[in-house]
Amino acid sequence: MKTIYFILLIVSFPLIVTAQIGTVSFIDTSVQTAGVTKLESIDIDNDGHNEILTSTNGNSGRLGFYQNLTNNSFSAFNLIESYDFCRGFAIGDFNNDNWNDIVSIGGINQDAKIHLNNSSTFSPGVLLDTNISIQVNDVVVADFDLNNSDDIVIIGQHSIDFYRNNGSGSFTKEEILSTSTSPLILECLDLAARDMDNDGDMDLISGETAGLVVYINDGNAVFTPHYYSVNPEIFGLIHPIDIDNDGDYDVAGYNSAGEVKWFSNNGNAIMTFEATLPHIPDLISLSSIDYNNNGVEDLYTSYANNISIFENDTNHTFNNEITVYQDNSLLMGTVQPVDIDHQGALDFLWSGGTNSIAFHLNQSPLSISEVNATSNFFYPNPTTGLVNFTKPVKKLAMYNLLGQKYIEAYHVNEINLTNYPSGMYLLVLDDNVQFPQKIIKE
Repeated sequence: MKTIYFILLIVSFPLIVTAQIGTVSFIDTSVQTAGVTKLESIDIDNDGHNEILTSTNGNSGRLGFYQNLTNNSFSAFNLIESYDFCRGFAIGDFNNDNWNDIVSIGGINQDAKIHLNNSSTFSPGVLLDTNISIQVNDVVVADFDLNNSDDIVIIGQHSIDFYRNNGSGSFTKEEILSTSTSPLILECLDLAARDMDNDGDMDLISGETAGLVVYINDGNAVFTPHYYSVNPEIFGLIHPIDIDNDGDYDVAGYNSAGEVKWFSNNGNAIMTFEATLPHIPDLISLSSIDYNNNGVEDLYTSYANNISIFENDTNHTFNNEITVYQDNSLLMGTVQPVDIDHQGALDFLWSGGTNSIAFHLNQSPLSISEVNATSNFFYPNPTTGLVNFTKPVKKLAMYNLLGQKYIEAYHVNEINLTNYPSGMYLLVLDDNVQFPQKIIKE
C-alpha cells in the first residue's frame, strides 16, 4: 500500500480555538512497558479504528500492540514477538494485500525482520537482514521508487541501506552510504522520510555526526546526501515540520550540545539554519502537533519528567510551554500524536518511566477556518454521507491522516462516505498532492 505524506494548508485566517487537553488515560501500567523505543498508531484489523503498536528495548524487549476497543479504551497487550533489544519498527503493506505489515529492527545480531499481517494475525518475523551494523538505529517505510510497493530504509551506526520491494514482499538490498563511501564521518542516529523538494517522491532526513543531512531521491530511490550543519554538531533527534507555514517541510533537531535548532526549507530542499531555541530543555523525544488549531504546527516533546508542547508563534520562538503531563516519578519516553477518538483532531500519546503508556484526548473542536477552508470545493462539510462537488472532478483520491488511500475515483460530481468511519480525511483533487483538502465524516 502506497503511503502519501501531506502538509495541510489553511487558506483563510483562522479563528483560534484553544486546545483542551483531556485527563490522562493509562493504556498499560505494567513493568513490561519499560524502555519503549517506539509508539505508533495504525489500523491492524481493517475495522477503521487504529491500534497502538509498541516496541521495547532491553533483554526482555518485545513487539506488540493494544487492540482498539472503539470506546477510547484498549485491550491488554497482544504480543507479536518477544524481541530482545528491539530498537523500533515501521509500518507498510509489503505484499500489497491491503493489510498493514511491520518491519522491526534490533536484537543481539542487529537484525531486521518482516512481520506479515494475515488478517490481523501476524506471522513469525522473517529475517530481512542481519549484522546490519554495530547497532541499528532507525527504520522508515515509503514507496521510494514509485512502483506502488512499500520499500524500506534502515540506518545502522555506520550505514544507510535501501531495501527495494519487488512488489510481492521480496526485497533487494542496495547501499545508500557506508563508512567507506561517505564523504564525511558516517554515524547515523535518527531518520525520517518526507518529500523535501516537492517533486512527488520521498526523500530522507537524517540526524548524524555530520549534523543535519538530507538525502535527495532522484525518483528511482537513488539518494544523494546534502549537508546543512554549518558548525560541527551531532543530531540525535530530527523531526520534519512546517515551522514557517509556507507549505514545505522544515526540520527541527536536537544536538549533542543540548540545543534545539530549526532549519527552513526554500521548497527545493535547500535548508537554512534559522535559530537555536535555548529555552527548550534536554529532549528525549521530539514530534509535532497543531495544539491550538491555528493551522501552524507546534513542538510536541518529552524531557525529564515532563510531556510538553512548545507553541509556535509568529516569530517561531516557541517560548510558550504547555504541560501535557508531569510526574517526578517518571522519566518520560516517546511521544506520538495520534487520532484515538476519530474526532478529526490528533490526540496526545506518550510513554514514561518503567510503567506507563498513556494518552490524553484533544478535546478542542476544529477551528472555524479549518471547516470553512474547503467549502469552496465541496459540500456539506462536515458530512454524514453524500459529498457534492461544485464542478466535475477529473480525478479524486481520499486518504486517512496516516496517508492510506480509501477512495480513488474519476470524473465524479459526488462521493458517498456513509459506510466510512467517523473522523477527518484528506481529499486530493486532480493529483494536487501539495494541497489536500480536509473533510470531516460525522
